[in-house]
Amino acid sequence: MKKKIKKKNNRIAIITGSSGLIGNFASQLFLNQNFIVYGLDVKEKKIKSNKFKFKKIDISNFDKTKNFISSLYKKHQQIDLVINNAAVSFKSSYLKRTPKELKDTININLLGVINIINSIAKNHNKKNVCKIINIGSIYGIRSPDFNIYDNINKTNSEIYGASKSGVIQLTKYYATALAKNNIIVNCISPGGLKDIKNQSKKFINSYSKKVPLKRMTELEDLKMAFLYFADKRTLYTTGQNLIIDGGFTIC
Repeated sequence: MKKKIKKKNNRIAIITGSSGLIGNFASQLFLNQNFIVYGLDVKEKKIKSNKFKFKKIDISNFDKTKNFISSLYKKHQQIDLVINNAAVSFKSSYLKRTPKELKDTININLLGVINIINSIAKNHNKKNVCKIINIGSIYGIRSPDFNIYDNINKTNSEIYGASKSGVIQLTKYYATALAKNNIIVNCISPGGLKDIKNQSKKFINSYSKKVPLKRMTELEDLKMAFLYFADKRTLYTTGQNLIIDGGFTIC
């Protein structure tokens, strides 16, 4: 029989899309904050920590998601933090959008968030606090500037923006619906993340010129927002969407 992980001073976190840029950053961040982190993704990115537990799972599958989260509650009794970060996007033209691309985006970016939150709500003991952080996007708030994109960095898709707008609305809905259950729900909407491995210098320069602070978003820029929303003491902030974009959306 497997021994249960004793909680002690550890808090329990679930991070979806844990192998991506933001997911990997958040996993490392909360491991350093003494969390036991369950990383959910369809592909594994190794993290060297005995407190990191990877689970290969498609969060758009309701039954598998529900059963996994139920098993965590049986093991730990409490989930302290959930970060809904998993998302997909397609760079092809909206005129060439396929039904599969539409379905995949909606299933992961929206249905996945709903599956996770509903599963948490069904198992949560309202005597405890659970913090949920959804990851939105500036493109859930405004449309892309097509002039800054090139052949390497094609613009975000119409369905990606629509799905992220939906994530922001889901944040408000669940913050209201789950307040009575002691579940606090907020959202972080990052600006364009700098990724020199996959972005051209031309795109980085063009994007940066549009930002009042004259640079793209770095992962480190998200750190304090994660810590604030996850903190046990921040109990009066819910339903909010914090935009971290260097001022991109105010111009």
